[in-house]
Amino acid sequence: MKKLIVFAASAALVLSMGACGSKKSATLDNAADSLSYGIGIMQGQRLASAKTMGYPELQNLDIELYLKGVSEAANAADDKTSYYMGLNDGVQMKKSFDQMSEQFGLDLDFQEFFIAYAQALRGDSILAIESNRVSTVCDSIVAAAREAKEQAELDSIAKTPEAIANLEAGMAFLAAKEQEEGVQKTASGLLYKVVKEGKGETFKANSRIELNYVGKFINDSIFDQGQNVKFVASQMVPGFGEGLQLMSPGAKYILYIPSDLAYGVRGRGADMPSNSTLVFEVETIGLAK
Repeated sequence: MKKLIVFAASAALVLSMGACGSKKSATLDNAADSLSYGIGIMQGQRLASAKTMGYPELQNLDIELYLKGVSEAANAADDKTSYYMGLNDGVQMKKSFDQMSEQFGLDLDFQEFFIAYAQALRGDSILAIESNRVSTVCDSIVAAAREAKEQAELDSIAKTPEAIANLEAGMAFLAAKEQEEGVQKTASGLLYKVVKEGKGETFKANSRIELNYVGKFINDSIFDQGQNVKFVASQMVPGFGEGLQLMSPGAKYILYIPSDLAYGVRGRGADMPSNSTLVFEVETIGLAK
């Protein structure tokens, strides 16, 4: 980084700031002045650049009012510093509060927050929620709110034409497969067909298994495949993990996995549509070393 120290000659160097007709000038009499001025340029340009880049919190920034606030806070007497600290914290708190409202899907009330914040800061002995219970209460509400928001999102996706069509097509496909010779069904709804049985004990949920596989949609298009890959049964989608636990080393099965035992209503990005029924051709090699 280039040094910003500028040494003045015998006469003072005066530079105009040129801000909205401002008459103020910078007089760089010494190295400290020059460094101060240089840091100001860098910080000002950084904020100006951020504003032009469209950061949401800067979209409505009034530069002159902002500069007035900075100047007043920086030059405040000692008995005013607490007040300006409160102004700064208040802006940040409100911003965080709005973000939490969106995140949790709740219309949080900043005034209720402020009442409690003031009471706790002043050390009030009587609070509407006891101090030793506040974390438990808040965690419980947040968990319920997140669950409700998640369910609302899933309900919305489930009503889309794609999700409905995929679910109906998958159910019809599984109903037809269930009638085929050799296809078996588990209590969960997983269908499977034994192409070749293996030898030895069946795998467990925590088994790390080496296998080959091909994953397909019901239209027979391949979405994933792998050779000599290593998976832990319990870490796969439920239907795949359940199918692996039916198998032993050297077995080859075809798994027909209903959408609710795969990626469900949400799917998995663009490559895994909502309510996709999946077909896996799986050949186990054995426990991974």
